[in-house]
Amino acid sequence: MNAQAQQLLELAKSTGQDFEWYPTTPQMIDAVKKDFSGDFDHPSILDCGAGDGRVLQALTDGDRYAIEKSRPLLDAMDRSIFIVGTEFAEQTLIDKKVDLVFCNPPYSEFSLWMLKIIREANAPFVYFVVPSRWSDDPAIAEALAARSAEADVIGQFDFLHAERQARARVDIVRVRLCYNSRYSSQIKVDPFSLWFEENFAIEINNTEASKYDLDSAREATVSERVNQALVAGSDIVTALEKLYRRDLDNLIGNYQSLEAIDPVILKELDVNLEGLRAALRQKIEGLKDTYWKELFNHLSKITERLTHKTREAMLSHLTAHTHVDYTASNAYAVLIWVLKNANVYFDDQLVALVERMTEKASIQLYVSNQNTFGDEQWRYCTTPKDLDRYGLDYRIVLHRTGGICTSQWSYDRNRFNGLEERAFHLVNDILTIANNLGFETGHCNARQYQWESNKRIDFDCHRSGKTVCLMQVRAFMNGNLHIKFNQSFICKLNVEFGRLKGWLKSAKQASDELLIDEAEAVAAFDSNLSLTADNVLRLAFSAG
Repeated sequence: MNAQAQQLLELAKSTGQDFEWYPTTPQMIDAVKKDFSGDFDHPSILDCGAGDGRVLQALTDGDRYAIEKSRPLLDAMDRSIFIVGTEFAEQTLIDKKVDLVFCNPPYSEFSLWMLKIIREANAPFVYFVVPSRWSDDPAIAEALAARSAEADVIGQFDFLHAERQARARVDIVRVRLCYNSRYSSQIKVDPFSLWFEENFAIEINNTEASKYDLDSAREATVSERVNQALVAGSDIVTALEKLYRRDLDNLIGNYQSLEAIDPVILKELDVNLEGLRAALRQKIEGLKDTYWKELFNHLSKITERLTHKTREAMLSHLTAHTHVDYTASNAYAVLIWVLKNANVYFDDQLVALVERMTEKASIQLYVSNQNTFGDEQWRYCTTPKDLDRYGLDYRIVLHRTGGICTSQWSYDRNRFNGLEERAFHLVNDILTIANNLGFETGHCNARQYQWESNKRIDFDCHRSGKTVCLMQVRAFMNGNLHIKFNQSFICKLNVEFGRLKGWLKSAKQASDELLIDEAEAVAAFDSNLSLTADNVLRLAFSAG
């Protein structure tokens, strides 16, 4: 086992988080990839018991989803992997639609894992790494029959020379849940329909479309009930989990109560099983969506540190995965994803902001940069291709970021208090980046002011216990913005921009290249906001 994997395994063992993690070998991964390569180019894959995520990274460049409960392994996963569950037995796989499911389960429980995945997987193909005795299990054979599935062994391997050695011999099993055609990935037996039939003994002799709909009565909105729970002393994660479980149990209980109703009465009410299945599926999805969005609302102390486009990108990605079951452990796992991506977002958005404000008259080249750029290289609102090693001046004039809105429509002019939308978001993005660099801007934003051409707007911030002016901004009807920055802020911004671009390797180099005091360079170097797991949990899940 390589040193990094050995260290990770020892950490998992020492914290009681091992859970029989036997890393899938490269030979096993290659066998799986070779098998599906003719059917998929960049498949979306769900790995149940994903370990440190190595299989997902090796198998696909597409969407990567994981179920894993070992916290050291979760922390080690690449940030491209989205955690859709932690405790495998508690997860519902029915609504996690992907191209492929992969599973190298704990071998002491392999039969239970195979049964659950075969019955619930919402994917054309499933690949298992399991002991060869799987084929003798009648329960597995029954599950395959229930899904009209075909199981084939595509390879046989062992762990004798693996990173974590074991004597077990395993089969790589491909389970086909779709029709046997390379041009079709339609699943033969819908897993939700199978689950519905096994859990609801409702008899209705009616094949017409149902007009019947069950709406669970809510005595209060989720937000109101969460606030009530917080007043009682519960934390947000626990409060949401309890409310979600209660609502889900009530919802399923309402449907199960139909089992006691005479089929003749249900037929008279124009109710049929197809309609009930569709209604229940929709309501379960809607319930999950409601609770995850409520959790995301409490991420405001993180999302307010993101610029406009970055915030939209993160929330869009999060809300696209609200099919995940809401549990406290899943909430923690999603927060790990937020943590890994937030820190990258914080850095990327700083670079993007400076590059957005880069114009010919607004930059200062490093001392070591002897390049010159003619007017022709700045034409057509582009920057020179080989422009590097520079920072922004503390006075800048921006010609391509918008100014005063000159629309003939009053709605457009008033929408952002007189500014064009792109100028409005730019000003607020600068305030966000400044806040991340330690210039506390609080709730200060561009909407607090009524903008007029050539009217100076001062934005204050708190710095070292004092109130100072962060920047002075003037907007003009010709679409320009003139900004005068606080020199300490522009110093920090330039140092961090250079560090993140790879131009500045140390505070000493920053001092020499930007001609700034070395003590100021030390304070600025690596000063951009960076969250830890404790930060995320404290910011997002405190009751206050």
